[in-house]
Amino acid sequence: MDSIKGIKAEWEKQPEAFPVFLEKHPEIFPAVGDMQKRENEALIEEFSARMQKKAEQRPEGKDGLKQWEQEMEQELKCFLEKEKMLSLSEWINPVLFHEFEKETKHFIDRVRGFDADLNAGQIWQAMRNYFIYAMIVEMQGERQNAANPILAYSLLYPYTDNYIDDKTTTKEEKERYNRMIARKLKGEPVLVQSALEEKTCRLLDMIGDAYEGEAKKKVIGTLLQLLEAQNYSIRQQKAGISEDEILGISIWKGSASVLADYLFATQDWREKEEGFYLRFGFLLQLVDDLQDMEEDKKEGSHTMMIKAAEQKRLEGQVNRLLWFIWDTVRDFEPRNPGLKGFVLKNCVEITLLSAAMNAQHFLKEYIKALEPYLPLSVEFIKKMKKQQKKGKHVQGMPISVMEEKLGKELP
Repeated sequence: MDSIKGIKAEWEKQPEAFPVFLEKHPEIFPAVGDMQKRENEALIEEFSARMQKKAEQRPEGKDGLKQWEQEMEQELKCFLEKEKMLSLSEWINPVLFHEFEKETKHFIDRVRGFDADLNAGQIWQAMRNYFIYAMIVEMQGERQNAANPILAYSLLYPYTDNYIDDKTTTKEEKERYNRMIARKLKGEPVLVQSALEEKTCRLLDMIGDAYEGEAKKKVIGTLLQLLEAQNYSIRQQKAGISEDEILGISIWKGSASVLADYLFATQDWREKEEGFYLRFGFLLQLVDDLQDMEEDKKEGSHTMMIKAAEQKRLEGQVNRLLWFIWDTVRDFEPRNPGLKGFVLKNCVEITLLSAAMNAQHFLKEYIKALEPYLPLSVEFIKKMKKQQKKGKHVQGMPISVMEEKLGKELP
């Protein structure tokens, strides 16, 4: 397993210069012309309007609900066939697409079977982790299976994150909850004091009961590492925390999170693959930090991106992230290489889009340099962000409706 020190050294050797690989590899990162951007924007607006109209037509009772859901599903499929942003149809053949769709629905059915009270946003939280797992499964040449370990691990996100982020919960209550999780993972007796704790323990049992011997020790050890990293990350709320300490927390938390997904995706664990998924988790953590800059700033959380913005060097930090993505994913040789290009392309693109969504923190010249590789115009992205702040997507598409739709149908 790669140490935090090793990943930190690799991160620090990355250049802060503009990622010239974007221009040098048009087969992966083709420049998007103004006409294509306008087509993409028109498709998004049309899709959003149609989904909003359909959402408003949702039947009150069960009668007609199945037909309504099928119509919503068809709308999404038509959009995915036409869109040229993710380009799913180019990377994922119909057979694989069907496999994603089938297993995602199976996963959602199991989520609802575990807890019918989860809302669309919470289901989406769990699904975000499941999608990372699904990509890892494909790269490992395995078959997707929404079995107990990945179901439970994905569901822990909405339960634990929402509880820890709840401002009405005291620090002492949060610390007791985390201690309870640690004791449960270690096989020690616990006293359950709430419905949340009961559900959390059931999920932890679903993971632990699926393994035995050294395999169980490795899985439980990884989850304990992640719990410890999350506990330690509270230090990011403290003023004066050093950039070196923030970097260590980001590596620790991000790498442990995705390593767990890898462990659930296959039991043929290999050291070289573990090294990749540790790095992959770290880069995904930084992409999340870039996406969440506004929220993190409001909450007083000192992330790598917030620190860089305060020091007026955010452009160099994002460049370094892009180079790290390029080196990490390009050098990896998965057992099934079919989706490697898709993973590389979309990790880079989501970083570029996240930078454009937070354009106010960057030099205008930098955003202009990124614009040729964005699937949408900067003006349209700003429009989306404004409407998002109002609780809406393009043309009045509520975020909650979009998340509910994704939670039901996205393959």
